[in-house]
Amino acid sequence: MREAGTEFLQEETLLRGGHPRLKAVIYPFDLDFGLALGSGVYENTIYGGEPGKLAMQEGYITQGAWTSPVMQAFSPQVGAAVPTWEDQAGYLTTRVYLRSATEHEEVAAQPFAEASLSEEMALNLYFQVKIEFQEEIRAWAVDDASEADDYTAYGEESNSVAGYESYAVEGAFPGFVTRVRWEGRLVLPDNEILDAGVIQVGLSRDFKEMRSGDNILVLDNRRRQWLPQSSNFYFLGWPWEEKRLALYHGWELPNGTVEWLLVYQGVLERLGGMADGWQERRQVRLETQDWLASRLQRLVGTPGPDGVRRPFLRGSTRCQGELYQTIGAQVSDPIKSGSGSATLKILGNFRGETPMTYLLEAENTGEIGVATFRWSINQGQSWLGREIITAGAEDPVELSEGLAVYWEGGTGIDLVAQDRWTFLAQPVSYHYKLFGGPFAGITNIYLNGEETTDGVTADPATGLIQVTGRSAIVSARVVKDDTNHPVDIIRDLLQEVGLSQAINQESFELAKSLTPEYSIGVCFEDLTAAQAIREIVSRCLYDLWVDFGEIKIRASL
Repeated sequence: MREAGTEFLQEETLLRGGHPRLKAVIYPFDLDFGLALGSGVYENTIYGGEPGKLAMQEGYITQGAWTSPVMQAFSPQVGAAVPTWEDQAGYLTTRVYLRSATEHEEVAAQPFAEASLSEEMALNLYFQVKIEFQEEIRAWAVDDASEADDYTAYGEESNSVAGYESYAVEGAFPGFVTRVRWEGRLVLPDNEILDAGVIQVGLSRDFKEMRSGDNILVLDNRRRQWLPQSSNFYFLGWPWEEKRLALYHGWELPNGTVEWLLVYQGVLERLGGMADGWQERRQVRLETQDWLASRLQRLVGTPGPDGVRRPFLRGSTRCQGELYQTIGAQVSDPIKSGSGSATLKILGNFRGETPMTYLLEAENTGEIGVATFRWSINQGQSWLGREIITAGAEDPVELSEGLAVYWEGGTGIDLVAQDRWTFLAQPVSYHYKLFGGPFAGITNIYLNGEETTDGVTADPATGLIQVTGRSAIVSARVVKDDTNHPVDIIRDLLQEVGLSQAINQESFELAKSLTPEYSIGVCFEDLTAAQAIREIVSRCLYDLWVDFGEIKIRASL
């Protein structure tokens, strides 16, 4: 829970005169800050070719900048902005600035204020963004000390045992910044809030039950700012579904400032109760569901857009295979060696469970129906049949596994002693798919519940298992990755449904350090994140709860 400041505690001691405050903020709104090809002023920089990317020009350049044109927020009620970016230039210092004003022509007269990553800044209707790159560390040296400036590294003779020292910095060259984004936040005027509604959420410590904390915020709508067809609709041109509502409670402190405390975050579900007739109260009801509860009800392990199953897998677990292809038995054309003119023909469907190479050899010279042959399945090391009279199509000779043969005569002598024919018979092949790949490994395969490797091949990269000669109920023990600690898996589940920013990292690290020997594997498919987490914490004896918008965990030792 957040600690109260000194002034906040002083205000609480006042017996009268305290002024409670409520702030309602709707977010996020992606602000167009003008970064595009040919937009704004580029100084030794270029547009990176993708949204939110700005790069230095080629060559060794020690500073660069880009200044956006003056942009307009879509609504004057967007009174705050939160910047985010990813710095990819370790040898350059990247700074982001913002200035704004209520009128377009006033922006240029305002000073730029430096932005901090993910920290809220005040925003007016018109604004301008600036991004600067500045070299403050140099990782190369000049040949002559006279060429050095304040940032140059150069070598000097040293009597130290260690000799010269040098270093280099990380980062791409030429430097760039990517994923620059300004998130606008719509702050509702205090005089529009008629009723803050009930703020309540319940979550049992064993995570077996969660009661969603819905909220209904009643607002004034006399200016029709909440009517979707109105020209001054707050969300004009913007989708409002899935927007989040944050409610802050606070007290006006002695110095006139307000120390805000976040008490509720919800997902906007409905704009209701907008009566706009004669003698009707012109109000609107912003109906929201608790943000954490809403996200935890999202499904994990859902199929992809193409309908292919994508279970949520971590660690080592056992998965069921799904038959997706059957390749029938195949028999190759016979290969003949010898001078006889007869042609061997093969009949039947191969019923064997393993590949077999058949060898037929004429034992003497003669015509079909007179000459005899023998046959083998081990390249003639042993013979399964001898002195068998050759036959034509009217009376084929049976071999094994459903196959039979006969000969068709040609010109000249049909069979000559030691004429040979060989052909390969491949059994039916069943292909099974383990979904959720690629895998780090497939360690065990089970056919009808029994572990076996006979006639089975597996490919961890694709999750394909091939069973030769027979169909079966196929399952396998797979290793998805090395994420096997339950705390790490819970962390991944929360990240899967967009709750990574709500994780209290300190409590998660502590719970993991207290249970270093824990190791599990999971497979969740079409399951809500709340149910999946409940399955883990109930088996591993963890407490998981929400504290003022933060998800915390504790090991039950």
